[in-house]
Amino acid sequence: MALMKLLRERTHVVMIILVIAFVGLIGLEWGADMTGRGPGGQNAVGSINGESVSYEEMRFEVERQQEIDRQQQGGSVDEFRRREIINEVWERRVNLTLLEQTIGQQGISVTDAEILEAIRTNPPDYIRQQEMFQTDGEFDQTKYLQALNDPAVEGWAFLEDQYRMLLPRQKLVSRVVSGARVTDLEVRQAFVNQNERLTARYLLFDPEDQAVEPESITDEDVSAYYSEHPEAFLEDDRVSLSYVMIPKQPSVADSQRVVRQIEELYDQLVNGADFETLARDFSEDTSNASEGGDLGFFGRNAMVPEFEAAAFETPPGTVSQPVKTEYGWHIIKVEETAVRDGEEQVRARHILLQTIIGQQTLGALNDQARQLQARAVESGLEDAVRAMPDSLQVESTGFFADRPDGFIPGIGYLVGASSFAFASEPGEIGEVLENTSGFYVLENAGEKPAGVLPLEEVELRIRSILVRNRKMEQARLRGEEVRAGLAGGNLDALSGEMADQVATTDPITRQQAFIPRIGQDLNFIKGAFQLSETGELSEVVEGERGYYLIQLVNREPVDETTYEMVKENLKRQLLIQKQNQLYQEWLTRLREDAEIENNLRDFFAI
Repeated sequence: MALMKLLRERTHVVMIILVIAFVGLIGLEWGADMTGRGPGGQNAVGSINGESVSYEEMRFEVERQQEIDRQQQGGSVDEFRRREIINEVWERRVNLTLLEQTIGQQGISVTDAEILEAIRTNPPDYIRQQEMFQTDGEFDQTKYLQALNDPAVEGWAFLEDQYRMLLPRQKLVSRVVSGARVTDLEVRQAFVNQNERLTARYLLFDPEDQAVEPESITDEDVSAYYSEHPEAFLEDDRVSLSYVMIPKQPSVADSQRVVRQIEELYDQLVNGADFETLARDFSEDTSNASEGGDLGFFGRNAMVPEFEAAAFETPPGTVSQPVKTEYGWHIIKVEETAVRDGEEQVRARHILLQTIIGQQTLGALNDQARQLQARAVESGLEDAVRAMPDSLQVESTGFFADRPDGFIPGIGYLVGASSFAFASEPGEIGEVLENTSGFYVLENAGEKPAGVLPLEEVELRIRSILVRNRKMEQARLRGEEVRAGLAGGNLDALSGEMADQVATTDPITRQQAFIPRIGQDLNFIKGAFQLSETGELSEVVEGERGYYLIQLVNREPVDETTYEMVKENLKRQLLIQKQNQLYQEWLTRLREDAEIENNLRDFFAI
């Protein structure tokens, strides 16, 4: 039967979506009984409260998620996303294991009757969407139940297994969030926050308009701030790398090869070959190759100079000699010329061949990098570079902390570099690594343990902070001075240049994400909504950009009819938010109390 085929097809799916609206919990059905080994014969990429996670399990799910990404995006997975996937899979595995452990500790189970009821009343979306269970494009419960009761329809064991796995998790989550409550007052306030609007006039006292000389910050000021704010200068473990990058650049042979190729195409065109056909077959300009290299009409200054000169010098109906630009080698065919809006234009086609690096060149560069790496292992990177015939340079990243995305100062994204940096010892040389830019040889140039950065490293940062603080203080004092001068009035009493600086907002709500000319500023919004009477002027309000005086122009009350229409739905939304918050807080505590060992770097290049 079709259902049997459907369920068999679904067995390859690794990610099972547990449809709990208020949690959005993702459950994973991991590959069964995988006993492969990772690097060095080891198997455990980590453990959760003593429960090991095997390398094969982790690798299987990472590869599965990468394939899902490729299918969804219609392309390859870049290195940044690949790192994300590894970490996401690990985080999901940790959460899932903690859930399963808690289910066991609390003795949560489900009966056959509960599973049957779930199958009957709550089939998953992939079943609801099957045509055999639909009428006029909508899920038909009657057809579904008929199939359930039909002994000729097989394959329900798969669905039963999934619910036997998912329902205990749903029970656990339901227990965790059962204390969530939403009052009518909370619903009312949420509606007001979303829908009440006001318009305000305001005057900004910009700290950048204040005069504070950097020289006015004394060494004593810097030392005092450093002593009073040690938490601001805490750093994780940091590492410095020395590195040599051998760039992936085309060789002379690569350049000569493309010259021979473009000349061969030119000879074919001179001997009568069809330009459009050759463009479709050989041009490397993907934006127009399928159209025979058609560029349409263009005027002067629309193309790079070398291309423009050749195009405007070539008579209509003929082709140019090969011309080189920053993009590669071109042959241009001019179709026609015209004068449009008083401007001389040409309609042309082109064939582009790019000067790309060849496999032989890549192999030679790789060999050079490996030779450098071998010498560096023996004598260090600096000495190895001096012994090499090419003019290579040793660069330094400076000290940097580990980042989840693996970005390294001076290098950027280089698969394996972050793993090497934080797993190696000072002086250790890494394996040859590569990215699209080149081949890299890395040396651990030193480590700095976690702690408060020394004063000399953060002095300039502190001086900038203190200058900003003093400018803010001057802006505040200026704001208070102006407000006092209004003598009980409001911004309407201002005149001259200061009056010209007063601006008016568009209508805003308490939950306004962005205010034009102001930006994201919760303090501004809070200060504005504390005003209740038209014309009322605020005290001086500290905002993100400086200090403000805010005057209420108009306040629009909420629509009570709309409130009555939406309040029940809004209450459900708020309940979902509270339940989700309870669950996340509970899961965070669970993770904090767990013993989690993460050895991903021993197995994956992250």
